[in-house]
Amino acid sequence: MAEVPVLAPAGAPSGDKKGSALKDVLSGTGGGIAQVAAGHPLDTIKVRLQTQVPGPDGKMPFAGMMDCAKKTFSHEGLGGLYKGAASPLLGAMAHNAGIFFSYGQARKFTGADVPGCELYRFFLAGALAGGTLITIVETPVDLLKIKLQAQVGKGEFEGVFDAAKKITRTHGFGGVYQGVAATWLRNIPCFGLYFFGAEFGYRLVCPPLEEHTPTQAFLGGLVGGACAGFGFWGILYPLETVRIILHIAYVYTKPILTLMLGENKNAR
Repeated sequence: MAEVPVLAPAGAPSGDKKGSALKDVLSGTGGGIAQVAAGHPLDTIKVRLQTQVPGPDGKMPFAGMMDCAKKTFSHEGLGGLYKGAASPLLGAMAHNAGIFFSYGQARKFTGADVPGCELYRFFLAGALAGGTLITIVETPVDLLKIKLQAQVGKGEFEGVFDAAKKITRTHGFGGVYQGVAATWLRNIPCFGLYFFGAEFGYRLVCPPLEEHTPTQAFLGGLVGGACAGFGFWGILYPLETVRIILHIAYVYTKPILTLMLGENKNAR
């Protein structure tokens, strides 16, 4: 999905302690719910700005973020900002739980669970986690969400389940997996940079193999979170735009390269 997972505490190796996998799942689930509640309106605005097309007068419907927020709230109320929220609300639990479970296992596989290990191991662990089953869960969840978010006012779909029903009826089960390749290509480097940035930022404040005060750990988490967010969104953001456009296209077989070159005549 478009939202990145809520950051797990950096600098703490997952190890082989009993219940560590369960903690990964539960923390990811709770974080996913809070993330949707707080961040979905901003995500709706982002999607609408990314997918808007000029009107008959040649002008874009929205002049920017604040204009989009104002018009959406004015015409559709608060519910307009939460369009499609049911999909990520249900999916975020599985997505966040899955990403942290996968990341916890990937840390063991790559050696990133060893205190003081090289930073590149966190990139490898994040890339491995993002490129596995997470993409399978994220693609249909995000596609249904984006279809509804891109609808300004009343549109073709009445809700998440209606969208899923109509898409699968018309295009088969593969219809909800349009854009899976783009999601996969985004997730591998972006989740790698996300978890690399988290550990890098944390170590700036809390060097490994040293004792840290609670204040240092708190500040390390803030810096790590900022670096993680920049790593995920700030470097490879064009991949996200391509993925969003691919999700809303009418033609389910349009190549990614065509969309990257700007041909999106059939987008809804």
